[in-house]
Amino acid sequence: MKTMVMAAAVMFTLSTVGMQEALAAITLNGTIPPGTKPVVIIQPNKQSAGKGTLKFKFAAPTAGAYGLNFCIGPTANPCGMATSFVVVVMGGQERLAVVDASIFTDNVLVVGQGTMNALPFAVTIE
Repeated sequence: MKTMVMAAAVMFTLSTVGMQEALAAITLNGTIPPGTKPVVIIQPNKQSAGKGTLKFKFAAPTAGAYGLNFCIGPTANPCGMATSFVVVVMGGQERLAVVDASIFTDNVLVVGQGTMNALPFAVTIE
């Protein structure tokens, strides 16, 4: 009996040692119309209880001589404030960013561009 209890304890310990944290990811794809008006991807959630980190992969999937601006900031001017978090992704490239989840209490995530062509974008959030 003692051996069985010991074996069960060892099996339990070994089964939990290699466990990883559960991960989830979502990818948002879209197209930005021509011009300078940004597209809102995430609205402010007004929840001060947001905790932890969010990992973003911002992508400009089509190669070319342009850049997409992914910005986190106040709704009125998400890209232009001193407190704005801005990631510029050149055509055909990706960039990573890590932010605290509480940033979306009062801020939005937008993507903008300044060309005369509609351009695709992708955002993966973990």
